[in-house]
Amino acid sequence: MQYINKTMLNLPTSVEEITEETKRAFKAFDLQKKLEQATLAVSCSDLSAIQAIQLPSECTDFKEGCKGRDMEGAVTLDWRVDPFASMSDLTLLVYDGSGSGGVPYYVHTLTLVHGGRKSGFVAEQMKLQQSGKRSHNNCAGDYKIEIYVPPLAAKHIPEFLDYVYGRELKITTSNAPPLRYLANRFDLRDLYKDISTKFIPADLEIGTAPMYCTLADQLKDFELRDRAIKVMAERMDKLNINSVKNLSPRLMRSLVQCEKLECSSEELSEKVAIWLRLHRELEQARDEALIGDYYGVDESRNASASSVRKDNNETMTDEDFYWITHVQFMPKIAPSEALFYFKFGSQYPQVMNEVGSGSLKSRCLAAFSGKWAVDELAAHVENKDAKPFDLYENLDLESKVELLEASLVGAKKMLTEKDEASKQQDVKDKDAKRSDEIMYKTNYESSSSSSPADKIMKVVVMGCGVQPANGIYIYKESGIDERTSSGSNLINNNTIVYEKEAIWNQKRVTFVLYPTTAGQYYSQHKLAVRQSNSQQTKTLYNSPTVMGLSGVIPELAWEVEGEMEGIHPPPQFVGKIEQPPAKSWNKSLTHSV
Repeated sequence: MQYINKTMLNLPTSVEEITEETKRAFKAFDLQKKLEQATLAVSCSDLSAIQAIQLPSECTDFKEGCKGRDMEGAVTLDWRVDPFASMSDLTLLVYDGSGSGGVPYYVHTLTLVHGGRKSGFVAEQMKLQQSGKRSHNNCAGDYKIEIYVPPLAAKHIPEFLDYVYGRELKITTSNAPPLRYLANRFDLRDLYKDISTKFIPADLEIGTAPMYCTLADQLKDFELRDRAIKVMAERMDKLNINSVKNLSPRLMRSLVQCEKLECSSEELSEKVAIWLRLHRELEQARDEALIGDYYGVDESRNASASSVRKDNNETMTDEDFYWITHVQFMPKIAPSEALFYFKFGSQYPQVMNEVGSGSLKSRCLAAFSGKWAVDELAAHVENKDAKPFDLYENLDLESKVELLEASLVGAKKMLTEKDEASKQQDVKDKDAKRSDEIMYKTNYESSSSSSPADKIMKVVVMGCGVQPANGIYIYKESGIDERTSSGSNLINNNTIVYEKEAIWNQKRVTFVLYPTTAGQYYSQHKLAVRQSNSQQTKTLYNSPTVMGLSGVIPELAWEVEGEMEGIHPPPQFVGKIEQPPAKSWNKSLTHSV
């Protein structure tokens, strides 16, 4: 017999060691048999019994080999470990619509149906399977539930299952919408309530609304999507347009068309123009990536995006562009963006070929005929090197002619308006000059005709938009019955009135300052105008109401009457120059009807 070195074979060096090794081997074999017998002694679906199984105390010598069980030998439920080791009895097959087949998750009915964070959806499906579709073979994987969810929600299934199995869940802006969707889909009402009524209301604001809108749209969570759109629309004038660059054209349409939109037309046109530029860059980047994935890096240089692009919400259509720039929401185009819309719109001929004053093309031409655009174009034509204008130079000849014609018409219109404004200003200056002459004459006559013992009551009006109404008003005790154009009795006999003769709109008029009552305990002053050939007055300005029936005229905070135009601003100061003689003020007040 050939001699063999026992050291090379790692054999025990003594009979005692051989005996101990043999005992350990049989002991491990015996424990494995006991474990299998204990496991097969109950149905795999009866996890309440499995949970109560206690392994022999000898298992403490093999802690590292007892995967899926705790230190005391009880079964620990965990969907992430091997399904056999965790004794999974339910397969959750999740489809995301990608066509790649469902992703299986090996879970436990004990947790999903009876746990503290149980799923109403899974419980209902289990009832259906147990009533008619349950297999006669009670082994692991008895039950299978198939569920279809959007791709975004499918990505968060592991995080969702961790929560169901008792782990702590950290909710953020990015995972709140998909977790809300899954909580609703699986009928976890507590989680849905926490996200919907606590986290989202506190987190949804102008900075996070674009992300909520995009994610909710992917999940078809229309209620959350519309809430986010409303938040953005209400603060559109404050919205950083870079934050909405990932909105699809369809979502941008919804934002522009939102009834809560708060933004001027020209400012909206500027924001939409920025979004169109950003969206075009993103679309070009997606096209390049799509071509590279389809043809490969070397062949992608000669390929076109249209040959591989799939129809999706990211591609803007003529209809999208039409509604995003619709005249109802954007009646005026900002002059600085008119040329961009004119050039960008050439990609959408159905929109740009429309006719009428409300068409995008007409609005662009109207905006380009304004002062800013005319000055920019004139400076460029005068010196192209010093004032480059690439948007204009890149246009076709026909478009350039249209813009030049619009600029020419606009320049003529501006000259006409300037001449008209100059004439109107001349008329106003003449009216003001003649009114001052009348005021000085009246003031001189009233002062020279009174005795030194008498005090002539005067009021000065300053800073109102009707220039002839500014100046000194002379006290007059009215002895006639004067009425407003509406017929309501505002000025009665013995009412304290201050008047000023003037010229307004080349006509002789009288401006009247008088008091009225505003309710039972308040008084108010009015500044009105009366034509020389009429006894009716037309109110121009109103003072604030003051408590008490006193003769005090409010000096500040006057307002324009109603919605009258061309008379802004209201008087900036109204005050008495001299104190009036003693008089019973209560008898002089007029009670308005």
